[in-house]
Amino acid sequence: MANKVPDFPKDDDRSLAYHVAQTTLGAADVALPGAGYALQQMVSHFIGEPLQKRREQWFEEVGRGLLELQERFEEFDPSTLSDNEDFVSAVYEASHLALKSGKEYKRKALLNAVLNIALGQTVEETLRGRFMGLLDVLSKPHLRVLSVLAAPADYPQCVEMSGRMSMGAQEHIIRAEISTEEIPNDLFEIVLSDLGREGLFDGNLKGMGSSGTFLVKRTTTAGDHFLAFISSPLD
Repeated sequence: MANKVPDFPKDDDRSLAYHVAQTTLGAADVALPGAGYALQQMVSHFIGEPLQKRREQWFEEVGRGLLELQERFEEFDPSTLSDNEDFVSAVYEASHLALKSGKEYKRKALLNAVLNIALGQTVEETLRGRFMGLLDVLSKPHLRVLSVLAAPADYPQCVEMSGRMSMGAQEHIIRAEISTEEIPNDLFEIVLSDLGREGLFDGNLKGMGSSGTFLVKRTTTAGDHFLAFISSPLD
């Protein structure tokens, strides 16, 4: 006899995962009249539990990060965080996105944002909301390209290529680090367009330049702030 799917514990913290799952399904109880109980069990077992696992993993990652901050920085006092409105807001916003995404790179960036604010990084509320929104929509290629655009001189392949050219487009310098195998040309162009539209990238990589411009950073001030927002404070 098959094991009964356990009832979902609606009276403890795990009920959040159930409600998130129900919301994701678009109030399926209403869409399927008469199937409420069976649907609840199905959602609980096959959707609620995985979401709960993701939620527990996320908060464990935040907790471990805060403990490491406490070990690394003598002035850091985690007991004050409950009164830090910026931190509480950041955790709320980041947690929503972390539950939404299963991508490790995105969860890492969200964790870094939370830890940076815990350490006292000041981000104006509008910018924080915008940066969180960017983490929701930007992909791993976006973050990869933006990081190289911010500091081409930090990448040996870019430096090597710049030494072999006297004139040319800076795109060749960036492409020395980010190959077409890693990000194909059509996707690369889309990424640049997206970064430009979001105000994170300034300039045209295809314009002709001399060796003195090959390793110049191409991120905007907003792009620099965004990268600082999602960079690990523990590195």
